[in-house]
Amino acid sequence: MSLQTWVSRTRAPEPVSVKRETAVVEPADLLDADYRDDPDASPVLCCTGDPAGAAAFGALWLKRIATDGRYAAAVSVRGQGSTPAAAGGTGAFVHDVVQAAIGLPRRTVLIGHGHGAAWCAEAAARYPAAALVMVAPKKLPKRIPKPVGSPPVMLAVSEADSQSKRVQAVTEAYGIAPLTFPGSGDEVFKGPNAEGLLDAVLSWLNRG
Repeated sequence: MSLQTWVSRTRAPEPVSVKRETAVVEPADLLDADYRDDPDASPVLCCTGDPAGAAAFGALWLKRIATDGRYAAAVSVRGQGSTPAAAGGTGAFVHDVVQAAIGLPRRTVLIGHGHGAAWCAEAAARYPAAALVMVAPKKLPKRIPKPVGSPPVMLAVSEADSQSKRVQAVTEAYGIAPLTFPGSGDEVFKGPNAEGLLDAVLSWLNRG
């Protein structure tokens, strides 16, 4: 078998293109405040496995990130929010994240939640992210992807999940210690602990 034939058989086809829903909040969009975009701060792209997609981040996360002087965006991958469903599986979700990141003004920070954390981790193996933040990750591949360019990586997990084999595998793969937060991994978008977690993530980004 020729090399060309082998490549044609093993290369995954390009996922079907979809019109992705995105939510964006820029510092200048915020009312009752005179916030300005920090040109030295990387934009942030958020992605979750929640069916609500980008809308899950709107009430707190995007506004708080923009208050920090960062261009804040969230993407609904295929089948989430108002993004139409299309075939492709995990590879297509990762493709959607990469394409959304490419469309942002500068190299972006990828923040993934739940299944979205796994998609962002795989996206960071293709796209040179400014940083990677995984919050309560689910369904990570057995072989944890290595990010392009070795960006800083943060892992945030619920206290109840901190000793799980999944978390241990991530900490070993990236050589990091997890940040733990109280409550459920599904409560990071609202509730009394959500803002504290987000403040910790932004503080970590600003130290980088």
